[in-house]
Amino acid sequence: MAKILPRLRRRALLALLSRQTPEKLQRRSRARLPRVIARAASRSSAYRLLLEEAGVEVTARLSAAQILASVPVLDKAALFERFAVRDLLASGIGPGKLGGVLTSSGYGGGNFAFGVSSHAQLRQTPDDIDMGLQLAFGVDCRSTLLVNCLPMGVMFTSNAVCVANVSVREDMALAILRQVEPLFEQVVLCLDPLFSKRLLDYADGQSFDWSALRTNVIIGEEMFSEDYRSYLAGRLRVDIDCPGGPMLGSSMGVGELGLNLFFEIPETIALRRALHRQSPDTMLPAFFCFNPLRTFVEVLAPGPDGVGDLVITMLGDDAAFPMIRYRTGDRARWPTAAETALLDSDTRAALERQPFPVLAVLGRDRDRIDAHWHVDHFKALLYRDPALAEHLSGAFVATREADCLRLDVQLSRHSTRDTAGVATALAELIGESARRRSAPPPQVHCYAHLAFPHGMGLDYERKFRYFPAT
Repeated sequence: MAKILPRLRRRALLALLSRQTPEKLQRRSRARLPRVIARAASRSSAYRLLLEEAGVEVTARLSAAQILASVPVLDKAALFERFAVRDLLASGIGPGKLGGVLTSSGYGGGNFAFGVSSHAQLRQTPDDIDMGLQLAFGVDCRSTLLVNCLPMGVMFTSNAVCVANVSVREDMALAILRQVEPLFEQVVLCLDPLFSKRLLDYADGQSFDWSALRTNVIIGEEMFSEDYRSYLAGRLRVDIDCPGGPMLGSSMGVGELGLNLFFEIPETIALRRALHRQSPDTMLPAFFCFNPLRTFVEVLAPGPDGVGDLVITMLGDDAAFPMIRYRTGDRARWPTAAETALLDSDTRAALERQPFPVLAVLGRDRDRIDAHWHVDHFKALLYRDPALAEHLSGAFVATREADCLRLDVQLSRHSTRDTAGVATALAELIGESARRRSAPPPQVHCYAHLAFPHGMGLDYERKFRYFPAT
């Protein structure tokens, strides 16, 4: 009975959502803004001060349009580098009501932001996670083992699946897959791109047969390319372009806001792969769905290309912090009709039937190296040739040297090729892409795994800095 009731609630909620449209949900999301602002102003002394400094007087008649025109846009510096946690907390939420703390990666600077959850929020967390797992992997119909390999203390709780929180321990993850997996009908691996490469290489050394599993993947922590997704699928023996097959999808969270704020579905993956086939050397956004009943999403100050700053307002009633109009540091835009027109008619119809809005997220400007190259270009090219990718760890560092770009690339632990040979092959592959885009190619230098001069930054516990100059 304990599992049946949540399953029935999920079924009822999914049935309700199936009758919604993205436009309806976004209107409901926008209509919640006045209540969210009023609640934050009444409960948080820090947020009251921020509104006063912006000259905003909160009244019951404040409309959503007025809010978007006058309420300040916040970021990590405006909140976490200025105010103490006790000032940010909503009134009535003291230490006894706090249930958890999740830090940001610190990737955006020397200071950390914090996501603080009350016990009431944590009690709701398993239901939120299980809803996402049901949408993506049908866990109510298949017994499921979820192996969580995310770093930084990111843990999952669930009432629908069996969870193994192993962090960045490839030996532990593989041992669990060997011993426990036969009990389940499917596996979901949750990891980041760099650690997934390490896990795959380790499993290969242990002669592990992925084809014996129905293996799904949730990829988090950083942006990745379709070349990487294809490489991952090949290593896992998965046909990702087959309808109804295992899913290798991405999830995006923000430490101070929450997990799984944005998520891929098969139709958005198909959209990105269609764009990749058309323009393999173009840096593509990730096409994510989101739940407007949980978050209000803005693309702030878009340029002529429609790209602006991603700004999020959390709409929950029991938030410990007032996370309102929070600038995440990412760039985003809305998909275009020309993009969705690339889908076949059945996939396009399925995308239009699903209830969630779709957002195109382009990552962070700090990862743009120069006018020709972005970190994501190299994340794609390192995986474009699967035979060559076998010899790489996935880690690289781009640096500017006078008027040229230098690319230092780390070989995998078990590579049997000489570094000069790998460097030559990789330079040719990158050079071909550069010529197609009329871009100056970088100087490519490859290093044995332990000789990589930037190796101490690759501990899998934190986001790797591919372009530390920023």
